[in-house]
Amino acid sequence: MAPAFAPALALLAAAAVLRPAAGRVVTGSTVLTGEVTEQELCKFAYRVGRGSFKLWAWVEAGARYQSRELTAYAYLDEQWPAMLAATTCEEKVKLARWAAPVAFDGAPGDAGGAWRPPAGARAWSMRRAMTSSIRTHVWYFTLADCSLERFYHEVPAVHYRAELLDGDSHLPVDEAGLGWLHAANVAAAAAVVAWLAARARGARAVHAATLGLGGAAALDALSSLFELAHVGFYAADGVGSYAADALAAYCEAACDGVLSALVLCVAAGWTAGGHLGDDEKAGRGPLAAETLAERAASAAAPVAAALRRPLAPGSRVAAAAAAWTAAHVALAQWSRVYDDDFDVFHDFEHAPGRAVVALRVALLAVFLPVALRTQACAGGRLRRFYVLWATLGGAWLLSLPAICLVARSLPAYYRHRVVSGATAAVQTAALACLALLFTGRAGRAFREASSVAGGGEDLGLPRGGGGDDAPRGAAKLRLGPVKVRTD
Repeated sequence: MAPAFAPALALLAAAAVLRPAAGRVVTGSTVLTGEVTEQELCKFAYRVGRGSFKLWAWVEAGARYQSRELTAYAYLDEQWPAMLAATTCEEKVKLARWAAPVAFDGAPGDAGGAWRPPAGARAWSMRRAMTSSIRTHVWYFTLADCSLERFYHEVPAVHYRAELLDGDSHLPVDEAGLGWLHAANVAAAAAVVAWLAARARGARAVHAATLGLGGAAALDALSSLFELAHVGFYAADGVGSYAADALAAYCEAACDGVLSALVLCVAAGWTAGGHLGDDEKAGRGPLAAETLAERAASAAAPVAAALRRPLAPGSRVAAAAAAWTAAHVALAQWSRVYDDDFDVFHDFEHAPGRAVVALRVALLAVFLPVALRTQACAGGRLRRFYVLWATLGGAWLLSLPAICLVARSLPAYYRHRVVSGATAAVQTAALACLALLFTGRAGRAFREASSVAGGGEDLGLPRGGGGDDAPRGAAKLRLGPVKVRTD
């Protein structure tokens, strides 16, 4: 496990020796047009008290900004949804809490850090105290030029740098406490990996799903560890580490994909199909006299049959699971084009975030009838295992849309912390509970029924050559000298 965590540990060590920053730093460039008359610069949560906002902007030497209407605007979280819904620039800027006209008629001044406008650049700067005596607010800052909606004029590229400080902290208030959450996740997920490793070491054989759960837990731990590294760099320079934040997002997305596939395949009866007592309903459609749940379970029979042998030769389930995981990683990368400072546990308020929630709902719609089908075919002690597995798996699948739905009713400055904390805690708790169920006493009936276990007390993946009691036609993998049967 140590080599896998080495990159994040190295990032943490590098972040720890850097000098603290003066505040959060955002830099970028924009070219406004008649179609896109405003550019969102950043958002920041200020607590009750006193903070600051500094903004520098400049255009290249010789460039001329012909309009006098270029302005920096600030919006409170109460007005931001209405601002996004407004159709014209004039309607949007009326909702701003305050505005600061931008005039490129001065020298760059002290912009701080490594951000330095070139010699001869025409620049502008401002500083404003951000005070609040009622409650915490999320502030949104934009640059806009409404004249572009009325007439065409030349618009050069505008380069900007914003520096934000919440009291004496460079972190927005909605990030408070999340560092401890990531640290706790690392410890808990690493404990799950250690538990599964200890169980595998003490058993005669190991089920493939045990390896999958261990891999998902390792990805979960790496995700939080990389995020801790990002926070460490953020504390040092106010910008953070793009690489660490991206790796955190990718690891979390891969964890979701792997865990989804495991939850669904085991719920379908992976490696225990011979003990599920399928009757004649497996090969036909639902009957008119069946209840809605029975109809769904009967209709899911072909899907369940395929999921029971995901790694069998010629099976498309493994390719589908890989595509599912790749889609999650792609959505994580897509989400990085949005203004998310801590992307790994984003708020699912943008298009890729909503797509992740939609995928989870779609998977839940497949999971429920498959799980019902398996429970109906299982008997005795084996049914108890599948009921527990379906309860845990279904709760995990439902948790993300439920958390996001609840968060929408909360004030803006609570949403990020609630979504981040709840999704991270549920993810790690689900891994721990599924691992305990799969390897503990409650999972003994499943281990005994597993076809690759040969009816023994092991978990399914032989450590050695496999023996003559292995079921014929079982899919095999080879990890060095170890023969691995998966079906």
